[in-house]
Amino acid sequence: MIAPSEIIRRAAAQGLLPQDAQWPREDSRPGAVLLLTSLGAWLAVLPLLGAIGLAFGDALLREGPALYVSGLGLLAVSVVILRQGGLALFIEQLCLPAVMLGLCCLGWALFRDLSVSVAALGMCAASVVLASLAPLHWLRSLLGMMLGVFLTVAVMGWSSGEEAFDHLFWSGRFRWTWWLQAHIGLAAWLAVLWLLPRLPGARTGSLLESLAEGWCAQLLLMLVLLSGTTFMLGGVVPGSSAGSEMGQAGSGFDLLGSTRNMVSVLCALGAAALLASRWPALRQMPLAVLCAFMPNLGAACLCTAALAVTQRWRLAALGCAAALWIVGSFYYLLAWSLADKALLLVLIGAALGALAWLATRAMSHAAGAESVAQNAGSWWKNRRLAGIALAGVATLAVANFAIFEKENIIRDGRPVFVRLAPVDPRSLMQGDYMRLNFALPDRMDRDDHPRGGRRPTVLVRPDPALPSAYTLHLPSALEPRQSDDIEVPLSAKDGSWVFVTDAWFFKEGDAQKFEGARYGEFRILPSGSALLVGMADDQLRPIR
Repeated sequence: MIAPSEIIRRAAAQGLLPQDAQWPREDSRPGAVLLLTSLGAWLAVLPLLGAIGLAFGDALLREGPALYVSGLGLLAVSVVILRQGGLALFIEQLCLPAVMLGLCCLGWALFRDLSVSVAALGMCAASVVLASLAPLHWLRSLLGMMLGVFLTVAVMGWSSGEEAFDHLFWSGRFRWTWWLQAHIGLAAWLAVLWLLPRLPGARTGSLLESLAEGWCAQLLLMLVLLSGTTFMLGGVVPGSSAGSEMGQAGSGFDLLGSTRNMVSVLCALGAAALLASRWPALRQMPLAVLCAFMPNLGAACLCTAALAVTQRWRLAALGCAAALWIVGSFYYLLAWSLADKALLLVLIGAALGALAWLATRAMSHAAGAESVAQNAGSWWKNRRLAGIALAGVATLAVANFAIFEKENIIRDGRPVFVRLAPVDPRSLMQGDYMRLNFALPDRMDRDDHPRGGRRPTVLVRPDPALPSAYTLHLPSALEPRQSDDIEVPLSAKDGSWVFVTDAWFFKEGDAQKFEGARYGEFRILPSGSALLVGMADDQLRPIR
């Protein structure tokens, strides 16, 4: 084991540390003190924002150089303070919100006065300059993440002809640009990983290492966004509907879709080769089959494999989470039936399990009979295997319970047709799903949040004018309930309340059939559990 003094001497010889550097003393400050001090520093930013607003007024945001002066001044002062030694804890913690506030001021001014792409490039330059001056590794990593985000904004702004940002989510022609930039960014990051041990300057290598960590984090987050909604979390993550639209890209058999899928498979094969070079027992290819249908999974696998091989375990855990999210989004791939998707996942899981068992068996035989007997005797004591088994059982239990619950609603629920309310025409049909909006009672505010954490409810009541059609009413103590009323709780989605769901997914190519949809077809149990099972026309004829 290398002594601390030898580590300091080598680091100083390579220029990573000053010649008079000493081994850091153990921080005796309790974690609670650090947390409270950091919280106080963040709260101190609020009066600073108020002071700036009172000093400059509305003109600060509309025009003039005040934002540039404030932003650059805060950044300069923060960097100077961070480069000093022996600072008070509060002053040190105050630098991070000051840096964030300075970047916000500078970014607002740039995007106010310049085009989207030029302003984003300006923020990229600011990120690189700050990272080269900042002495803290974690701050450099945050700036590396910001560099990746603003470079994405610059490319998207340039390719869109400076269109509004919401068009980047609605227009399908920009999905290719997002996907292409993510994979070019992955290639650049892999090149940096390869160059890091070969760079002559250790200080430059330290800077690139920090920036690369942040770049990798934003790259994985971009792949997750491109994949859209994942299994069982469709209504939990705000804005998942926009991601779902992008996540459907590449599901067809057009030229661009085939290209994306082919690149995804190549990335998966590269990930398998990387893992096999370090751990021969991990020569497992079945996941490449799934990558042939998911254009973002291969990049996530390759990124995670590179992180594991280079022993960047925290980022590798983030990569595993991203890959699991993308695999979960396979549930919403509408070009396949649910049964076919389930069969493919079962086959891939079985193949992975069989290969893992064969690899373990081969290693046991190589270790000798004594080692085999020892491993066989301690199998039940291995907590890792027990954890994997419990996780598998829990996953199967949750999935089968959800399936059983929905089948029960479909079998025993009352058929109910609820009329669709008008919705933004641009978002009504999105190629393979349609946005829904059911007419809630006029007195209900979609943004209301009832006290006690309880979800608001509506009464589903038969419409006298049309048999089998139902309308939604607010429960009221002043109005007696009818015998056919069913009380159904509303669902939270993107910060508001919706009746059961706000989307209907259908197979790609069936959009024309659903253009005549006027009613949603539900199955509702007396307990209030409801499920959307189809759409119907104005005569309540189901659309199949």
